[in-house]
Amino acid sequence: MVNRTSKSRDTRSDLQSAAIRLGVRDGLHAASIRVIAREAGVTEGAVYKHFDNKDDLIREAYASVVLEMARDKATLVRADIPFESALRAWVQFTYEYFDSNKDAFTYVLLMPHRMAEKLGEVYSVQGKLFCELISNAQKKGEIPEMDPMLATAMVSGCVLNIPRLINEGNLEAPAEQYTDRVAKAAIRILRSQ
Repeated sequence: MVNRTSKSRDTRSDLQSAAIRLGVRDGLHAASIRVIAREAGVTEGAVYKHFDNKDDLIREAYASVVLEMARDKATLVRADIPFESALRAWVQFTYEYFDSNKDAFTYVLLMPHRMAEKLGEVYSVQGKLFCELISNAQKKGEIPEMDPMLATAMVSGCVLNIPRLINEGNLEAPAEQYTDRVAKAAIRILRSQ
């Protein structure tokens, strides 16, 4: 039985943060329960008090980050605003999150596709939201018809390469400074046919 008191939530959060930091720094496979517990400043037993196993901890850490990033984007998708404004806001939300939560963003960015089954529906939450944004714009005639998954692939490559290049030291931070240029490039990509 998982204890959900205030103290427990802090420990759960500390464990998730430790898993994220270690996952980014050393890779998910290198982050054992023992290492995660040490990083969080708790015993291994405390980990099992809050999570069934390492996969459960990884899944919950991932879900907490993705759902936080998706919250504003879900509101954006349902707003009645022009597509160009919505796309720019999507890019801005993405970069603001990266700039203020670099480890958490990178943890999600680096999550291997082979983990998708273990992560469940949360793995595709942002992709589904973006497909909905694309479909809405197509219905309004704001962008040409194309497979929404193809549009998602084309734009996500453009958008997500900025954080990747910053992480590699090939672009200067903050990512938010690239919002307008990337949003305009994404619009051009989606309107080219």
